[in-house]
Amino acid sequence: MRPPYYHWRKKTGWLIGMTLALILILGYRFVRPPPSALPSSVAVVRDTLEDIVLASGTLQPITRVDVGSQASGQLTSLDVNPGDFVKQGQLLGEIDPTLSQNALRDAEVALNSLLAQKRANQALVKRAYLVLQRQRQMYQEHATARQDVETAEADWQVQQAQLASMQAQIRQQQIRVDTARTSLGYTRIVAPVSGTVVSVSTQAGQTVVAAYQIPVILQIADLSVMTVKAQIPEADFSRIRQGLAVCFTTLGAADKRYCSTLRTLEPAPEKINNALFFNALFDIDNPQGLLRPDMTAQVSIVLDRAENVPTLPLAALGRATSSHRYQVEVIDAQGKIRSRAIQTGLNDGMKIEVKTGLQTGERVVLPAPLRQGSAL
Repeated sequence: MRPPYYHWRKKTGWLIGMTLALILILGYRFVRPPPSALPSSVAVVRDTLEDIVLASGTLQPITRVDVGSQASGQLTSLDVNPGDFVKQGQLLGEIDPTLSQNALRDAEVALNSLLAQKRANQALVKRAYLVLQRQRQMYQEHATARQDVETAEADWQVQQAQLASMQAQIRQQQIRVDTARTSLGYTRIVAPVSGTVVSVSTQAGQTVVAAYQIPVILQIADLSVMTVKAQIPEADFSRIRQGLAVCFTTLGAADKRYCSTLRTLEPAPEKINNALFFNALFDIDNPQGLLRPDMTAQVSIVLDRAENVPTLPLAALGRATSSHRYQVEVIDAQGKIRSRAIQTGLNDGMKIEVKTGLQTGERVVLPAPLRQGSAL
């Protein structure tokens, strides 16, 4: 028979064993290291990148004509308003033609007088010639003296000279008539080109004086094609060349993008607040007339473009080993971090093209200072 304390010792040993096992299990759960977490990373995605130069510009019509008059007088009528479309040769208004009409009539009267005098001179020339012929005939028949023949010849030459002088006066007076007729035509204000009336600076009833300079009555512009004058900063001008793709938006329609090709670069700069800017010009069709003179254009000149290429944020680039070459850390399919050499290309200031070393979908570990945020 076993002693009574045997059973107590057996129970006590079992309790101690269970307690130790529980302590070991709980200690392992609280003491074991947590599984390692992957660092923040970004994925390689395909995108389109553009290297652009930004500039501000203004829109102007490709053709703008100041319409005036070389005639002085009161503007009796003006039949157009800003916004009206006019055709070349269309009558727009008229200046009081009274003075010009009187000047033309006066010149025509003087011309008619000279023409009458010319006919009289022609008759005198003819008569002098006939006299000369008779004197020559009579001289051959010894019925007149040699002196009478010479006198007839001189008279004939004098009449011819007077006729030539009269013809010169007639030509001169004809010029005066033509000038007066042209001046009368200046009283009719006609459209020199087809286009839209963009401004009217003289109203009917006003008096225009064309003594020293031709007064501007209105402006006509061809709005079917607009020219954008973009101001390029001096620092970017060396990168710009003719033929580059260029796009712009206006302040009133930021969602509407217009694109064209750079036409020309003006060689002379403009100084604005002690900074130099060069004008770059390009044209854009405006069939609907949505673009108007003096609108502000937000211009983007595309220096280079890469479409549908693998890209990374610039912040994800690692250590640069040489020009366009970097060393980055990549998370492979097994979750391990491996170093990878990559070659880059075009960047737009936020993203950069990956030419070699990475495939679309691979994840690149962010540099240590950027790992505070969550993975992208």
